[in-house]
Amino acid sequence: MSMIGALIYAVPSCRADVAQAVGVLARALTFPTDAMYLAAQRVLTYLAQTKSRGITYDGDLEGGDVLEAYSDSDWSVQHSTTGWVVLFGGAVVAWRSRKQHSISMSSTEAEIIAASDCALELVYLRGLLSEMGFPQDKPTVLHVDNAGAVELSRDLKSCQRSRHVERRYLKVRELAAAKMVEVRFVPTADNIADAFTKVMADSKAFLRHIQRCMNFS
Repeated sequence: MSMIGALIYAVPSCRADVAQAVGVLARALTFPTDAMYLAAQRVLTYLAQTKSRGITYDGDLEGGDVLEAYSDSDWSVQHSTTGWVVLFGGAVVAWRSRKQHSISMSSTEAEIIAASDCALELVYLRGLLSEMGFPQDKPTVLHVDNAGAVELSRDLKSCQRSRHVERRYLKVRELAAAKMVEVRFVPTADNIADAFTKVMADSKAFLRHIQRCMNFS
């Protein structure tokens, strides 16, 4: 238990690269197993081997003073996982990997839930940056790799396939209409939030995503 607690402490401070792994371990705290213990040890070993790795922000904000976000989900027959990252100054300033509260009926619903969760964080960050002297004059781009979710975020009309999506999960649509967020399609291979929703079998793709997030070489 204390091992998981230590990992949970590390994730929100500087180790976004283990957010997904630690999130899965945290879900199993109520029924710990030997497999969970071994998995936690592997995460600790990874952190020890990469202890010099952290988040690096660019000193020159020219071209980097604009928020940019990516969101994703891994649709599951049970509770899907939401993952998103927000970039500013060349690296992540906010990220999340957590189990969704409700069971999604489709991959589009799971993706729109993740996008809406990210969009709410963008509202806060846009306000904070404005107070700090970095107003976001244009809608913040939110990259999503599900075409249905992109369409749903733009279309204010109800359609048969989206009627089951609860209105509270369509916050991203409201923010898009208010010109605060612009949802754009991105190929799955380029969606860096993918590393926050599932175990990636392709280690090179995982490294590419976290390098983009944390800005290290």
